[in-house]
Amino acid sequence: MLYDRTCQTCEKDFRSQRKESNICYGCALTRLIGNGGPEEGDINTALLTSGEMSDEDAHQLQRDLESVDHSAEEAFERQFEDYYGPDDCYLDDDEEWTR
Repeated sequence: MLYDRTCQTCEKDFRSQRKESNICYGCALTRLIGNGGPEEGDINTALLTSGEMSDEDAHQLQRDLESVDHSAEEAFERQFEDYYGPDDCYLDDDEEWTR
């Protein structure tokens, strides 16, 4: 459900997924980055803060972030196995390295 909101910073009307949102995407992004260029994640953060990100986009973002997180974990494990060998060490269920 979208709510008609008015930004308390610039007084622009916008539609938000969040009923309590009081800042539009543009003002949220400016608050995050000032006069500089956006860094990785700033645009998504501004969209989430303002509530202007659709549910579908939010779910896709969550899937993408989880995918990156799992990829990094798998890369670390591969590097560890390459160094020590797959039979020497492993990560047990308690997340502690075991020899």
